[in-house]
Amino acid sequence: MTLAQPIWLLCALLIPLAIALLRRKRPAGIPLSTFRLLADADKRPRRLGLVLAALRLSALALVVIALARPQGPGRWFEEKRYGIDMMLALDISGSMRAEDFQPANRLEVAKRVLKDFVAKNAEHRLGLVAFAGRSLTLCPLTTDAQAVSQLVDRIGFDSVGQDGTAIGDGIGNSLYRLAENEGKSKVIVLMSDGENNSGYLQPLDAAAMAKARGVKVYTIAVGRPGGAPIPLTDSFGRKVYVRNRDGSLFLPKMDEQVLARIAEMTGGRYFRATDSRGLEAAYAAIAQLEKSELPAQRHRVPSENYFGWVLAALFLVGVEVLLSTGVGSVLRGEKPHA
Repeated sequence: MTLAQPIWLLCALLIPLAIALLRRKRPAGIPLSTFRLLADADKRPRRLGLVLAALRLSALALVVIALARPQGPGRWFEEKRYGIDMMLALDISGSMRAEDFQPANRLEVAKRVLKDFVAKNAEHRLGLVAFAGRSLTLCPLTTDAQAVSQLVDRIGFDSVGQDGTAIGDGIGNSLYRLAENEGKSKVIVLMSDGENNSGYLQPLDAAAMAKARGVKVYTIAVGRPGGAPIPLTDSFGRKVYVRNRDGSLFLPKMDEQVLARIAEMTGGRYFRATDSRGLEAAYAAIAQLEKSELPAQRHRVPSENYFGWVLAALFLVGVEVLLSTGVGSVLRGEKPHA
């Protein structure tokens, strides 16, 4: 037997002190027979007084033990756990300003979907990488899903400070963060809307590194086929669109073949999202694919045994009351009142 709150046992030290004080001086204004019996024990048969005192002390001791919450060994339970080390790599290049993902631009929709994904996958260790012309770690792997969600909120087009699309660097930075932990299942979820045109590491070279380390890369290509205009604000505060030198609208290209090849090389999966619903479906599918089960966690749930001690204390109190009234009168040889 163990005690969940053994501090209550200190109350037992007060019982002898209370008995000693009651024997010295009868407390005024307390009509309870239990205290009066202690003060007037010399007027009653000694044996009955000792029995009553023993019953009271025993009942108090049982109450103290019940307050300390005695517990039995209980039962063992197994709880299945799921957990993955997952780096979320997000493209924040200028082309993510395109407004083909209503009701906002691609980045704002991506942030909303990503926050929902983080909330639904809080059992994983999540990290966050943003990339444009270079890659930047916004959050290393953590179990604090709320902190990751807050950092997603703060992402803007100026978070990296260099425009471009460095897909290879985004993967490489994610691999570096995954190498800092010893998790068995490691995944990168990379979302981009363009083709690699910046950075130091080529996308397929980064994919080869991920494959060698046993890291799966899920890739999501976002944007409508053929591209979409990129809005800007000119010096007069007017909304304009990026144009080519000949005056035609600039429509950024997307290298779907490279993104698909990255997923294929690493054992991941490639997704194509042309609107917000498609992006939501892509992240939902990844969440279902990555339900890697960890060894079950065993824990013991103790059984609470205080109720039996309370019942025993109540029984002793009942016996004490019985002896101090009718049965006690018979034992003392008193005649019943007419």
